[in-house]
Amino acid sequence: MRKIYEYQVVRYFPNELSDEFINVGIMLNGSVQKERIISETEAKHLYCSVLIGENKKFYAMVEYLNQLVHDDKLRDPYQYFHNFNFSEVKVLASSDSEEIIFDELFETYIGYKLASEEKLDRRIQLIQDSHKIINQEFKKYINIHQSKKFDFKIENLKNKKFYHSNVGSMGNKHDVFKITWETPLAKSPKEEYHFLDIATIIRENDAKERLALNNITVHEYGSDEEIHKYMKKIAV
Repeated sequence: MRKIYEYQVVRYFPNELSDEFINVGIMLNGSVQKERIISETEAKHLYCSVLIGENKKFYAMVEYLNQLVHDDKLRDPYQYFHNFNFSEVKVLASSDSEEIIFDELFETYIGYKLASEEKLDRRIQLIQDSHKIINQEFKKYINIHQSKKFDFKIENLKNKKFYHSNVGSMGNKHDVFKITWETPLAKSPKEEYHFLDIATIIRENDAKERLALNNITVHEYGSDEEIHKYMKKIAV
């Protein structure tokens, strides 16, 4: 059963006169309030052009915010000032545990910008599982091919239709941009383009609208069960 959760994003503004900001933390309202700010180590792996020449100031802010979390004072209204603020309250619906939701929110807004072997491994594992499931269960109906632009393309052996697919997260702007950039405006009726979403939470953003405008279909793709369901649709 899905529950409704409220959360806010902690934002850092390098330039007080600019609207540009960097997401640096998450606050979740669940059975207990949860807060997380990027660590000083993570901050050093976060690249953003607006931080050029401002790194020391940024690291000091990260240290200060983590101290507020430690002292349970991050939400105190008097802590607001020009370089650090909270987003509006956002809402999401999920049946996952609060721990999973909290981790996924951090990944969605901040973690995807950080180099992570664990994230890369998960995506690669899902692609490898796709090959394995097709070869074991759908080999008579579909073939999976390598692709220069996409993670793979699948061919329906009966109607000779191709499905070009990328594996990624709806919350990762880079993933959404990548497939929209590679998808042609003029599409053949024998070809479809799919975004295979590995995100584990549902939240509102403009990614679905952007993908829909480019005639890119979104499919849930975070588990072997969802991979099997996707392949079954294509094999029909």
